[in-house]
Amino acid sequence: MTYYVVSDIHGYYDVLIESLHKSGYDSTNKSHHLIVVGDMFDRGEESDKVLEYLYNLYIQKKATIILGNHDSFLLDLFDKKYLNCLFNIKHNGFDKTLKVLSGLTFCDVDRLHIVRDAIIHNYPYLESFIRELPYYYELDDYIFVHGGVDGSLDNWKDTPKKRMVWNYQVKLDRVPQKTIVAGHHRVATIRHPKENYKALFTKQPEAFDIYRAPGKILIDRYVEVSKELNVLVIKK
Repeated sequence: MTYYVVSDIHGYYDVLIESLHKSGYDSTNKSHHLIVVGDMFDRGEESDKVLEYLYNLYIQKKATIILGNHDSFLLDLFDKKYLNCLFNIKHNGFDKTLKVLSGLTFCDVDRLHIVRDAIIHNYPYLESFIRELPYYYELDDYIFVHGGVDGSLDNWKDTPKKRMVWNYQVKLDRVPQKTIVAGHHRVATIRHPKENYKALFTKQPEAFDIYRAPGKILIDRYVEVSKELNVLVIKK
């Protein structure tokens, strides 16, 4: 099998398809398997297309999808935690996901129940899909997680679930004899903290390439700036 690993798609469907095509991924090839390391939604304009494409692969068992923090925002909506939703509308691009999935033009806190009902009507499978996404996926000597797992624990699987989606793996201990593949942390911000990242991408696009450290591989290419995704290819 050849595994193609992406993360932090953030509603950029055309970028996802182009990046996978360039990597050699072929969804019709039975020896190709896609791993999505979280964050399908928000910020981009095509979260509906991303959802439909990935869900189709998921139900065919052609894709493994891991829960990211932006994916979990939808759980707040389904659980009617509307103040949490309002925060992510203001700060994390959640409004774009709500609008495109609901087909509505508003997403203020007083009408989020209408948005919720519309999304459930349009995508009746969505709630159960998000709720069943795993927090990590283990494949031989690889661990795939959105945020991070803590190798300093006696058992890294005891890392709290919230930390698995929100932590930065670069700041955590590695897991012995394992390589952790994570998203969430934009790799350019690791290499160059506090930069103008649009200018940096123009001058130094390699700063956005896959980041490797002992026992860790980080792949978030900052799609909002780069309009590209890193695709990690693993052959087993």
